[in-house]
Amino acid sequence: MSEWITVVEMSKKTNIPQETVKRYMSMHEHLLRMKKEHGTYQLHEDCFDVLTKIRELYKQGKMNEEVDKLLTSSGTPMMVDVASEADEIVSADMSKVVADIKVALEEQKQASSKQKELNKILLNLLKTHSEKLDAPQKYIEDSVKRRDEQLMESLRISQKAKKLSLSVQASEKEEKKESWFKRIFK
Repeated sequence: MSEWITVVEMSKKTNIPQETVKRYMSMHEHLLRMKKEHGTYQLHEDCFDVLTKIRELYKQGKMNEEVDKLLTSSGTPMMVDVASEADEIVSADMSKVVADIKVALEEQKQASSKQKELNKILLNLLKTHSEKLDAPQKYIEDSVKRRDEQLMESLRISQKAKKLSLSVQASEKEEKKESWFKRIFK
């Protein structure tokens, strides 16, 4: 069972002053498992070794960047802040977080693949039903087109007949005019 301890307890356990532990926490938070609970930070008991290594490296005269490089190259896991089930922000081993992300990504890929297959099936069904619905629509459109063509043809015939009738009437009137004119000047 893992234990979380306060900064004060860690300071006593490591023989490192509290202010120094807090400074290490702020400068090397990516190497320490910590959480904030009730306004105070708590460190995981695994941080004991990391804090003592940090202390030793600073005693050797190393700078911040050098300490980080040496600890990460020696296998000290990097930590990232994640939300726990209890909605607390907790530091977790980055390799475990990456592994969890890979698992979630693989699950997402499988779900996406299944969704693509389902979408293809639905598209095929939609296409089939669309074709079935298009046949009556095409029949209706063709019928309306034939009706319109017949109507236009009958209108043309009607207009030709009307023109012919008007021209016959005009020629009859002209004949009547001529005959009246001829009567007067005979």
